[in-house]
Amino acid sequence: MRNREVSCLGKKIKIRLINRIDYESIKDWGEEDGNFSYFPNSNFLQEVKSENWIDRKLNDENGLYLSIISLESNKIIGITILENIDFKNKNACWGIYIAYPEFRKLIFSLEPSYLIIEYAFHNLGLKKIYGNSLAINDRGRKFHEYMGFKEEAIFNNQVLINGVYIDLIWISILNEEWQKKRLELAEYINSHKDLNY
Repeated sequence: MRNREVSCLGKKIKIRLINRIDYESIKDWGEEDGNFSYFPNSNFLQEVKSENWIDRKLNDENGLYLSIISLESNKIIGITILENIDFKNKNACWGIYIAYPEFRKLIFSLEPSYLIIEYAFHNLGLKKIYGNSLAINDRGRKFHEYMGFKEEAIFNNQVLINGVYIDLIWISILNEEWQKKRLELAEYINSHKDLNY
């Protein structure tokens, strides 16, 4: 979303809009652990690591693409996004990716997700946040449930990965549902436990 400044500070991380300089960090994100295979878009990591991706996202009128930065190391550890922002219908698609295994602990996914979803509902005035997950992504589905998302629909045999069709699960959370969940999440963040999820 051009001409918008977004920056949020948490206890362990901060999020801010991506910029061209971030490419130097993002281009080195590895594929060795296969974590990206849990994304419906199997080319996700290759797209993100392209300089053209950052340029396109910087000019996207309907999206916010934020770098997740560890406060301790000042390292870009991932990205979180709100895209397809629809102000008429008051909804947007959310996602998160943590690039490094050592940061795949609940706090490093929870805090940036909390900040961007809070921003979407409070600052942008959205009514609904949605996303999707592969049925085989048990860890991601557990995280979505912990965040308060509900599984709304299953698209059978929707995505072909390594020669096998996988179901795609549509998730969502409404503003009023978020208002009930946010205090519990904030309490967990403030206790800043570094547990794996």
